[in-house]
Amino acid sequence: MAVKVRHAVADDAAAIAAVHVRTWQVAYRGLIADEVLARLSVEQREEMWRRALTADGGPAVYVAIRDRALVGFCAVAAPSSDDDAEDGVAEIGAIYVDPDVWRTGVGRALMDAALEDLRAGGWRWLTLWVLAENQQARDFYARYRLEPDGAEATHKGSGEKEIRLRGPIPA
Repeated sequence: MAVKVRHAVADDAAAIAAVHVRTWQVAYRGLIADEVLARLSVEQREEMWRRALTADGGPAVYVAIRDRALVGFCAVAAPSSDDDAEDGVAEIGAIYVDPDVWRTGVGRALMDAALEDLRAGGWRWLTLWVLAENQQARDFYARYRLEPDGAEATHKGSGEKEIRLRGPIPA
């Protein structure tokens, strides 16, 4: 089944929030404390995403649609929000795909759409933060030549270790 990627609109906030929470609860089981995952709220995430989608200067958000359902999203900040980011560096702030459609090309379609727009906009480098123990995500990003650059942080919502990945935006 074909996946269509388009820019998100404010009316997508509820569906984005549902994918966001569900994906966290599945992908981060065993990586983040169960009580943190249990406290996640679709309603709170919906409000967060509604604000992001209507804010001037907010992230570019892409959504993946399959069989008329929103099944994934990707948020891009350009320039990167990192304090040490040089000129030409953009950042993937979030990319989540509903677990029911993992490994079906949805994540690749989202990433490819974001990279195409970044490349067209003259961005040369890409960074993103990932839980250090999230090997599934790290394997996905490695396909895009995103590798640890030595920066580490503590994830605000979970207290877990994050690492920054970095790589060139492919031509």
